[in-house]
Amino acid sequence: MDRPVRIGIIGTGGISNEHVRCYKQIPEVEIVAVADIMPGRAEEAAKRWEAPRFYTSHKQLLAKEDLDGVSVCTPNKHHRQPSIDALRAGVHVMVEKPLAYSANEGLDMIKAARETGKMLTVGIQSRYGPDLQLARRVVESGQLGDIYYAETVGTRRRGIPGGSFIRKETAGGGAVVDIGVYSLDSALYVMGHPEPVAVSAVTQDIIGKTSKPIPGSWHWDPEKMEVEEFGAAWIRFKNDAVLMFKISWAVHLKEMGKTFFLGTQAGLSMGPLEVFRDEWGALSNTTFDSLPRVDAFLEKVRAFVKAIQTGGPTPIPAEQLYLTNVIMDGIYQSAQKGGREVALKSRLDELA
Repeated sequence: MDRPVRIGIIGTGGISNEHVRCYKQIPEVEIVAVADIMPGRAEEAAKRWEAPRFYTSHKQLLAKEDLDGVSVCTPNKHHRQPSIDALRAGVHVMVEKPLAYSANEGLDMIKAARETGKMLTVGIQSRYGPDLQLARRVVESGQLGDIYYAETVGTRRRGIPGGSFIRKETAGGGAVVDIGVYSLDSALYVMGHPEPVAVSAVTQDIIGKTSKPIPGSWHWDPEKMEVEEFGAAWIRFKNDAVLMFKISWAVHLKEMGKTFFLGTQAGLSMGPLEVFRDEWGALSNTTFDSLPRVDAFLEKVRAFVKAIQTGGPTPIPAEQLYLTNVIMDGIYQSAQKGGREVALKSRLDELA
């Protein structure tokens, strides 16, 4: 492109500050306008970010500005409509994780992207971690053989975020959709995105509703807690692999284990990344000690801008994050049924 990439910001909550921080580090980007429905927030953000214009709705922004891309930074439950409206306005979209509130809403967004030919990518910075990318390369090399079992774990002992994150009206769900999507997406990415077919799960919200924040913990209002603080699930895939998923905002435990993948020829453990296998008639462990440190948030924003400039490919296709929505929907359905297994089905083939 022979001109700056023109970016709009939809939603000016906490996460939008990270998007703007990164856009401002890319010389060929111009943030031209911001939008937020909350009174005064768009104007305040525009001043803080030195953006020329602000609007009180994303529809005004899309109608009045000539944009190349937008960051959709609205609360989790309100990703669908701004993304679809931007795509139909001819604008590329990076939507914050999770893709959508539900698999059906995610499917609507993907359909709009395919119909318009515009990019719909999901801003999930964990994908840009050097350890995760190396883990995927190890699996792609065939060194693990076929992955038949894996566990993905994310633990906060007292990390309930409060605010819009604990209200169903804005968040839709709790720890499962907020930070659980990172764990699910990372596991699916390493495993090569197998198709999920069934899940059994439990969720819990005891600590968040009965405990007050204590020194060293995050701050939330127990009386406003409407979502789960903990989730665990047993996920089966079409290729017969199984994934154990454990996530928490709050537990009476320092950690709930590590993320690992068991293959027919070797195993792989994360944090730190280590590969376990048999070599030359002996047990062998391979560790990786010199992985680079990166600003993963900057990398995800930079990838979006580059894709706009070059015409693709989409950095993190929405179709991949759609699978996490399929699983998360199933987790909530199973939990409501006392943990009984429920069938899962991807509907992406309906869009073919």
